[in-house]
Amino acid sequence: MIVKVIIADDEPNARDYLNRLLKEESDVKVIGECRNGAEVIDMIKNENDPVILFLDIQMPGINGIDVARKIEKKNIYIIFTTAYDEYAIDAFEVNAYDYLLKPFDDSRLRKALNKAFSRIQNDLQAELSNKLLNVYDEFKKNQSDLLTEIIIKEKGLERRINVEDILYFESESVYVRIITKDKSDLYRTPMNNLENNLPAFFIRIHRAYIINLNKVSEYKYMNNNCFQFKMNNGVCITSSRSYKSLIQDNL
Repeated sequence: MIVKVIIADDEPNARDYLNRLLKEESDVKVIGECRNGAEVIDMIKNENDPVILFLDIQMPGINGIDVARKIEKKNIYIIFTTAYDEYAIDAFEVNAYDYLLKPFDDSRLRKALNKAFSRIQNDLQAELSNKLLNVYDEFKKNQSDLLTEIIIKEKGLERRINVEDILYFESESVYVRIITKDKSDLYRTPMNNLENNLPAFFIRIHRAYIINLNKVSEYKYMNNNCFQFKMNNGVCITSSRSYKSLIQDNL
């Protein structure tokens, strides 16, 4: 991972020296230099990736400590650079990751970079974990909205069919025929509504058919943009050409 770096110092020689040291580091890239606090605030406002900010403390206008207090973005990792050690307590109160006393060498710089890299990696991992949890929560929410069973009413009684036991659905006018291993039932619902509420192991292969991929014993391509599926009950169903791409994405 290459991490962006911004150098903020009102002394040109100090900026040049730090720039030369950073050019020897393969995992950072200097994207800008600032001469004062106002330039720093302006430069980082559109940065969304992790940025290590080498920030001098004594600068004209807004000093480095006040700049750090104004930075609310969590992707900015501050390392102070200064010739004065009396600001150390203030520096760490604004969550600086290190405090480099000038003059410093490449070894001391590397230690500071390692501290920042460690925190960046931890933060990125935490962000990724949160995103995965959100995706999982959304998946569970969507799954809870899907059909798990279908209720068939006949002669005043109700019978429940677990959708995992269904081999396929066949459209019959305003009904769909539900085919299980040893039974066939009519269920009044539009095919499109049914398709949108089925688990992911069901796939529509034809205007008239939705099949359970877990109940397919074998399938073959028919060389005419169609597939033939042999279901567990021995019935063979041929797809229509218009569903070729959808089928290929799911096989």
